[in-house]
Amino acid sequence: PMADALAAGNAVCLQPSELSPNTSKLLAELVPQYLDAEAVRVVEGGPKETVDLLKNPFNHIFYTGGGRVGKIVMRAAAENLTPVTLELGGKSPCFVDRTADINVAARRIVWGKFTNAGQT
Repeated sequence: PMADALAAGNAVCLQPSELSPNTSKLLAELVPQYLDAEAVRVVEGGPKETVDLLKNPFNHIFYTGGGRVGKIVMRAAAENLTPVTLELGGKSPCFVDRTADINVAARRIVWGKFTNAGQT
């Protein structure tokens, strides 16, 4: 969604999950080095920062995460009548049975959990 928004000429406010603070910190350091700071801002923090951020009148909010926080985002967006896209997919569970090659399965599971900070 971020690349699409930027390609369409929009600005983006990105807030990574508070559950991955190292990823958030790295994005906050790297984004201004490689992208226009006026077009992309990274906001670090947890629930308090999220609530404060959502008080602002955005043109659109795209949220990826769980349903509990999705409801909070939806309620906050309603205050400004902001359109919202909620991507509330799960945690990508998988099943490995006894016929699987355990080394291949382990590599693939680890790849899936670490790609995009586990948000694939």
